Amino acid sequence: MPAQLTLAAALETSLEQNPDLLAIRQTEGVSRAVLGVARAFPFNPFFQFQATPVEQAPAAAKQAESNAAQKIYQYYLVMQTFELAHQRQHRTSIAEAQLRAVRWTVYQAELLNISQTEQFFFTALYQRGLRDLARATAELSAQLLTITERQFAAGHAAASDVATIRMDARSMRQQARLAETNYQTALLALRRQLNLPIDFAFEPVGELPALEWLPINAQTLGRVPALQLAIGRQDSREAIVRELAAGRPDVRAATSTMSAAQANVRLAQSSRVPNLIIGPYYQSDDFGIKYFGFRGQVDVPVANTGKPLVRQRRAELRLQQVTAQQLRARAEIEVRTAIDRYERARQLAAESALDLGDGLPTEMARLEQQFREGEVDVMRIFTARTSLLQLKRAHLDTLNELASAAAVVTAATGLPPDVLMRAAAQPLPPPVPPLPPAAEPIGQGNVIDGGR
Repeated sequence: MPAQLTLAAALETSLEQNPDLLAIRQTEGVSRAVLGVARAFPFNPFFQFQATPVEQAPAAAKQAESNAAQKIYQYYLVMQTFELAHQRQHRTSIAEAQLRAVRWTVYQAELLNISQTEQFFFTALYQRGLRDLARATAELSAQLLTITERQFAAGHAAASDVATIRMDARSMRQQARLAETNYQTALLALRRQLNLPIDFAFEPVGELPALEWLPINAQTLGRVPALQLAIGRQDSREAIVRELAAGRPDVRAATSTMSAAQANVRLAQSSRVPNLIIGPYYQSDDFGIKYFGFRGQVDVPVANTGKPLVRQRRAELRLQQVTAQQLRARAEIEVRTAIDRYERARQLAAESALDLGDGLPTEMARLEQQFREGEVDVMRIFTARTSLLQLKRAHLDTLNELASAAAVVTAATGLPPDVLMRAAAQPLPPPVPPLPPAAEPIGQGNVIDGGR
């Protein structure tokens, strides 16, 4: 028995098991370690000593020192480097900004993963709907072939009609097998996205016609807790676009990278102040005289004043500022385009649902009644049924475009899928009614539900 896989379960499984996400999440641990290194104070004093226990001197010098005690020359020095311009604070700011950028990058990867999983899941539902329609069409063609053969046996149909419908029945069977293959391919793509074992059988839950798609406006977005304060009920479409673009993970990551570049400029400026190396020392000479004091060292910036590095960091900052600005502008275009595509697809799907469930069943019932009364032949019924099946396929194509547009909205805006859709309150469009029996005495045939 295949496991029932809902969209929520698919998204959760993908976030937990997708190999790309499992790999990219490790970068956050590296950035946290870098931050720990930056926060550590560089307290690493160095110790230097020197002792001379053996001395070789001329004979005259040794004779002069014969009456004196032997002395050993000793020298001890401890020094520590002190940063006078708060360089450690700037390094910490750089590491914190880089950590924020990495976290936003991980979130962006998770968002794209959600969008891709949503796309694969809806594609599987779409291909399954096409498969069901192809099966219904193949069954209808087989039904019509049986009826036509009986009509030919009774002398009410031509041999050419039988040959034509037989070829159509074979074509429909082939299309049904191809639709099944496409559906299995869609399941394989979803399985790969979820990183599921090959022997795990599952079946996506739901149908595209059973979903109600909500408009993207201030009222709908007000249900998102993170946007309740940012988006008011009277905000225009452009205000919503700007707010959604500003909150995109890649835009926030670019902003964090710009902050790291600003901290790099401050670090380069502070590095122009030379570090002070200072510490105490102890010295004892050959005559037993002891010395205590301090020794210091500082670089004198003559040739390298640090200005070239500052100019480089400022150029890098300008690059990151322009990159962030252009990314923000591109994000607004992508958000606006995704919302426009979604709204157009939603309007088209609504019109397609009205066309499918409004007047066509009545017209089909009228033709069936005329068929029972012998006023129309079975070919007209077949033509009408085929048109209805094609209309259902066009409706599925429209819903697939709407589902794809919703996945693009998720990737472009960061809105979760449950904000844009919910279970439809209205019933599904009625299925294609079964083929009615012919008025001529040619047999009843099988009943076909073309909508399944």
